[in-house]
Amino acid sequence: GERGVSVPDGRFELHQAIVENQLVLHYQPIVRVSDRTLVAVEALVRWRHPTRGILPPSQFVPALERAGLARELTVWVLREAISQAAVWRADGQPLAVGVNVSPENLRDAHFRRYLDMTVRAVGGPEHIIAEIPAATLRSPEQIASLALMRERGMRVAIDDVLEPTELSDVPADVLKLGRGLVSRLPVDARALEEASVIVRAAKALGRSVTAVGIEDDLTWRRTVALGCDTAQGFHIAPPLSTIDLAAWRARR
Repeated sequence: GERGVSVPDGRFELHQAIVENQLVLHYQPIVRVSDRTLVAVEALVRWRHPTRGILPPSQFVPALERAGLARELTVWVLREAISQAAVWRADGQPLAVGVNVSPENLRDAHFRRYLDMTVRAVGGPEHIIAEIPAATLRSPEQIASLALMRERGMRVAIDDVLEPTELSDVPADVLKLGRGLVSRLPVDARALEEASVIVRAAKALGRSVTAVGIEDDLTWRRTVALGCDTAQGFHIAPPLSTIDLAAWRARR
């Protein structure tokens, strides 16, 4: 199991993972709550470690960030997600892809230029959703980066939203209810109240709401009752390789 396993902080090994294509993206389906139609996926990175097998992000992303490789990782994920979105578009099965962008990226002028050039060159910016954790949004440069993304036709999702009022000035299309809040919906009346405040505030701001971490039917039913627009979680589907995702789509 994953118990107690951690990856060494060796910058060389981590850098190698990126440049030698040891990383792979899995995609977690995001469905429309009203009819369970697949509308998007969230790209989640895995490391095909040469000796340890497939590692989840919790086991290497913090080390990558400590090693100063956050920008390289995001650029790799973004490039991979954009090219996969282009494949789906060419196959006549377009899907929006959510990509986690780190707060460091948003403050980085090089990254903004990269983003601008890449999105222009590849086309299809409407198929990319940049996902940013709510708690990390602090500086004017970050807000400017989000505005730039939206100007270029990308969508922006704010993850782990707890205080919707703080986000009224943040340029965004989607607010995501995080796993911590969603997991409490079936058992905690206060969580239900907090979530409904966020949903109402989002609707007032003209934004859609995604519930993250739907693990069982009761949580799904709560999500429906709250009026969330979209949802993701193991009750719907786990993160899947492109081959498994194609099979999952075909079965529906």
